[in-house]
Amino acid sequence: MKSMTGFGRAQAALPDGTQLSITLRSVNHRFLDLSLKMRDDLGALEAPLRKLVGATVARGHVDLSVRVSRPAGGAVTIDGATAERYAQAWGDLARERDLPRELTARDLLSLPGVVRIAEDEAGETLAATILETAGAALVDLDASRRREGEAVRSALAAILDRLEDGIGRVANEREGLSERLLAQLRERVAKLASGVPLDEARLAQEIALLADRADITEEVDRFRAHLVEARRLMSGEHASGKRLDVLAQELHREANTASQKARELPLTRVLLDLKSDVEALKEQIQNVE
Repeated sequence: MKSMTGFGRAQAALPDGTQLSITLRSVNHRFLDLSLKMRDDLGALEAPLRKLVGATVARGHVDLSVRVSRPAGGAVTIDGATAERYAQAWGDLARERDLPRELTARDLLSLPGVVRIAEDEAGETLAATILETAGAALVDLDASRRREGEAVRSALAAILDRLEDGIGRVANEREGLSERLLAQLRERVAKLASGVPLDEARLAQEIALLADRADITEEVDRFRAHLVEARRLMSGEHASGKRLDVLAQELHREANTASQKARELPLTRVLLDLKSDVEALKEQIQNVE
């Protein structure tokens, strides 16, 4: 089991002294939502990086940051053609709007694309290193999410233990319900119709109707089946957060239906405790991938 919360980092250095750092942060999200933060000139790596992350992460919002630091003293070139186009465009605009036409060397050199710093051979070395380093950062992120997932698994197991104990108490509280309903009904009828003979057949029919309305056998059985399935999913290695979330909703539905049928205060109290534990289960499942 893996959590959707984690952190991963990896660093690398190229032969020319370029330093590369990649960090990954992930938090809860219904689906895989990847946000990339890197230089515009590395845009060609977006698709490979998304594919790389998707192969490891099934769900969660992931921030991937790529930082490249090049050493000082690298080869520098000035693109005269680009600078000339800037100057020409500004001259035309200045004449049209009656603006100052002077452009200093500092003005031109600060414009995008005029000054170029030599890249490595066709950028292939940098691109390959980024993907390799991203893979190492993903391994670190995955290990972090697995460690967090083990903590979540322990918390879920404790809640499931409480739920199994709670549904056992519910089953115990319903024992002898028909007999108690019969006694209560006899007492009420006796008070309302003092001295009038009771129609035992009609009384039996009423008891059967009340017992059927208060019967939660199916809810208890389904609740237990859902708990078994939850433990099975927790023991697997595949992403199970969505399935567990559906099961938690089903557990809540069964507990709520049983509460509506409960006719006795002790059973109602037990079911309230059960619903509280189901809510705790739902909160923890929000962290599961």
